[in-house]
Amino acid sequence: MTPEEKQRRFDLFHSYDDFNRHNGLRLVDVDDGVSTVEVTLRKEGLNPHGIAHGGLIFTLCDVATGVAARSGGRNTVSQDASIYFLRPGTRTEKLTAKGRVIKEGRTTGYTEAEVYTDDGTLIAKAGVTVHYIEGPII
Repeated sequence: MTPEEKQRRFDLFHSYDDFNRHNGLRLVDVDDGVSTVEVTLRKEGLNPHGIAHGGLIFTLCDVATGVAARSGGRNTVSQDASIYFLRPGTRTEKLTAKGRVIKEGRTTGYTEAEVYTDDGTLIAKAGVTVHYIEGPII
């Protein structure tokens, strides 16, 4: 991915999606078939036990895999997903999701994401099937 294309992806990510902005998601890195997305944990992102909410963790995975899948120049939507919560998201200021494309097919692709705490502890892993759709890359 050229530096210009990488900058365009950053600009798009941080300008168009109110959902990502509302949830405090930030694109940290994107390259061919990979992405890194992070979120600083706030009170609104915790469940009643004071642990990172599973919905927030799933959102990180969904967004990281979507960005990775779109890095190849095709637009996608998530078709199917599964997530495994391995450890609680506690004692961390932020969560980082690393998404990557495993297989890019004609109409669908398979992607994975892993979510880590500040100290590098793996807390969740997800698999997401994406469906390629027509239209401009967003």
